[in-house]
Amino acid sequence: MPHPFIQLFKTPRSQYVYDANKNEILPVSSEAFCFLSNCTRGSENIETTSLTEIKELRQQGYLATESVVQDIRHPYTPFVGDFLDRKISQMTLQVTQGCNLRCKYCIYSEEINQHQRSHSSKSMDWKTAKQAVDFLYAHSIDSDHVTIAFYGGEPLLALPLIQQVVAYSRELFDGKEIDYTITSNGTLLTDEIMHFLVNEKIHLVISLDGPKEIHDRNRVFAGGGGTFDTIMKNLGRLKELDAEYHEKIQFSMVMDPANDFDCINEITISTKDFNQHNINAAIVDREYDEEEAAFSEKYIWKFRYQNFLAFLSVLGRFPPNRVSAISRSAISSLIQDARYIDLSGPLRQIDVPGGPCIPGQMRLFVNVDGNFFPCERVSETSPVMSIGSLETGFNVEKAIYLLNVGAITKENCRNCWAIRHCSSCAKKADIGEETLSAQFKLSHCESIRLNAYVKLRQLILLNEINCHYSDQVREKKRMAK
Repeated sequence: MPHPFIQLFKTPRSQYVYDANKNEILPVSSEAFCFLSNCTRGSENIETTSLTEIKELRQQGYLATESVVQDIRHPYTPFVGDFLDRKISQMTLQVTQGCNLRCKYCIYSEEINQHQRSHSSKSMDWKTAKQAVDFLYAHSIDSDHVTIAFYGGEPLLALPLIQQVVAYSRELFDGKEIDYTITSNGTLLTDEIMHFLVNEKIHLVISLDGPKEIHDRNRVFAGGGGTFDTIMKNLGRLKELDAEYHEKIQFSMVMDPANDFDCINEITISTKDFNQHNINAAIVDREYDEEEAAFSEKYIWKFRYQNFLAFLSVLGRFPPNRVSAISRSAISSLIQDARYIDLSGPLRQIDVPGGPCIPGQMRLFVNVDGNFFPCERVSETSPVMSIGSLETGFNVEKAIYLLNVGAITKENCRNCWAIRHCSSCAKKADIGEETLSAQFKLSHCESIRLNAYVKLRQLILLNEINCHYSDQVREKKRMAK
């Protein structure tokens, strides 16, 4: 019996159907919701129903029983070569593979990584760095703005090379807007380095995983000992030197969900050298060590509670300064996603899951040897992830293959209700071989669909509250005045 290509949502107030073909969310009656629920279980036939509401929706083109997608192919496929030839927007230089820390969850750790390089003492030389900058200049003709990012290991171990790159590229790119960014563990920030960062207006990202107890559990020096106190001391000194620059520092937080969320979040509230608005938090990446992150009950429930408070703060029902900065950032991203849904439109006959970007165009990663990878998050030892080098240029066919990762699971992708909201890219199909793995890619689908479901349900709730309780919100604000 055919089922409608939909996903159902229920809130405390109402019922909704997400029509995957139309990429639209529609409110429906309780009777229609119950009927559609039975259809998805195979106990009702949508094609023979006499229910007026369902018949009217079908007449308007909703609730089709098949996906309109016939083939999985990214619309930019014919233009990948042009994008890589003329429109690179960011290059990330791996200036060193060395690091003065040995973080316990690090993907480069000899103890845990299965499909990634290990720590090494290798660094990029000036010849390679200069060649990379020249390559970026030649392949960013159509980009109004470019970024050079410095990555490691710990990039500040290669400060002289970074200084050379900045000086050379500023002269080479004269007349074009160029930015620089460094992702650092924050332990090597001397006065000399701080002055360099400030004077050159280099965007600084510091890795900080929570308060001292949480941070020092994982982020330790190579010789042992936690790094939290050193980072805080350095941040305090940077604030003394230039408070305005300090205010713009971004913080990259890797959250271990085995911990209590309130403990992780405590630093966003109590630490004066931590700008709550400049936080990017993510769950620890276990994809290359073949393990899953373990979520504690304390993490799950407290995270959900903070997200609830963040919803209330958006609606003016709770003070924003009493909400987790992590949750505020998540809700802000959710609101941006709502705009994307409106713009992305219905499914097409030739379409693609929502995850992949053009490999190398958005954030081309160049390792110490001058080899190209789609970004810094993929494995440097995986043959399928290598998309060229400074010596040979881009392997455009390889980039196209990675861009069209959905094609290796064509039938699953085209018939998945969450195709528009998929977050899967080639990394989630990489098992360290010459080709991508369909089986490994499919192993992520359940969690991706769950994340899509949660996101859409939150958007429904946000919209529902705005619609039904807006008068109360306005009244509360009026009385507060």
